[in-house]
Amino acid sequence: MNLVLLVEGAETEPRVYEAWLRHRLPALHRVPNVADLIADGYVLVSGKGYPSCYRRIAGLLRDIEANPGRVQEFWICIDSDEDTYEARYAEVHRTVQAELQGARMARTNPSLEIRIIIQHCCIETWFLGHDGFLRAGPQSPQLVDFKRFYDVSADDPERMGTYPGYATRASFHLAYLKAMLIERSHRYTKQRPGVVIDPSYFDALRARCARTGHLQSFRQLLSAFEAAGDAGL
Repeated sequence: MNLVLLVEGAETEPRVYEAWLRHRLPALHRVPNVADLIADGYVLVSGKGYPSCYRRIAGLLRDIEANPGRVQEFWICIDSDEDTYEARYAEVHRTVQAELQGARMARTNPSLEIRIIIQHCCIETWFLGHDGFLRAGPQSPQLVDFKRFYDVSADDPERMGTYPGYATRASFHLAYLKAMLIERSHRYTKQRPGVVIDPSYFDALRARCARTGHLQSFRQLLSAFEAAGDAGL
């Protein structure tokens, strides 16, 4: 199986998804371009943020079409930000369908599976789902206030709103994650995500999904990995 993976961000997501692919699909090896794919490979492309990532959808679909039968899976991983999950999914879906109009994809790549994976609201929201990292009794006043506002160890991080003083949900979720991790002696930056790329962290998020109804958008990524595993990887 060959995979093309488009991620929205330029810093965190490439590091995180590469680590998760090594963990979940170790048989895959990374190559630079679609044309370099032969067997059991993947191409990971940064969309350089929103909305420029949409332009990369078009380019990657052209690359896939120009290399018939080479790619079986195309994953598009994009934040919902301030949109609802449904609104952002529909926006990405419309973009994909518009690019497929007039393309020969159905004939040249009949087995291609396109999966839209929305990080609701951002990838840091998913990381907040590791319920073993938030202390029962936080020490920092900031984290005490955050937990009082919304306890991500007990309630679904994807449903958390914006704390007063933060311009967006994503900026608050990032601040919450940093505060949560620093109390466990870990630091998180976009350039150096740290512990969140560890296999055990991914497994904890998967376990959270298994025992709760939380992190529904993360479940879409788990389903993609499971489908790839069923394909023999």
